[in-house]
Amino acid sequence: MKNILIDANIFLEVLLAQEKSEQCKRILKKFQQGNQRGVVSSFTIDAILIIMTRNKKENKDLELFITSLLNYKGLVIHQITIKDRLEATKLMKSHNIDYEDAITLQTAFSNNIKEILSLDKHFDKVKEIKRIESL
Repeated sequence: MKNILIDANIFLEVLLAQEKSEQCKRILKKFQQGNQRGVVSSFTIDAILIIMTRNKKENKDLELFITSLLNYKGLVIHQITIKDRLEATKLMKSHNIDYEDAITLQTAFSNNIKEILSLDKHFDKVKEIKRIESL
């Protein structure tokens, strides 16, 4: 079973009860149960928590999200390194993307991942990775 990189927006759809919340909930359940293997970066987790805070989520909601990650049988958390950060700055220039997307892309490269689960179509312009919206 191959690893798939999970973008922040998949989690945020569920956490913020957005338009594709139910679809993303079904997808994330596959990772929770271990039926699918995925990677998310520590940077992405922090970005999710910041967005939740900006959206007035309570501390208990933040704690619940963090705790829930421990129960994902099919999820690996990639700890962002200084090298990842440096490589991301190069990706910003070469792919004309912002730092957040560059770190996400670098996480894929650091883990030899070829697919990203994301609702953001701007990853379609990155030739080295295939964007998918569902499993």
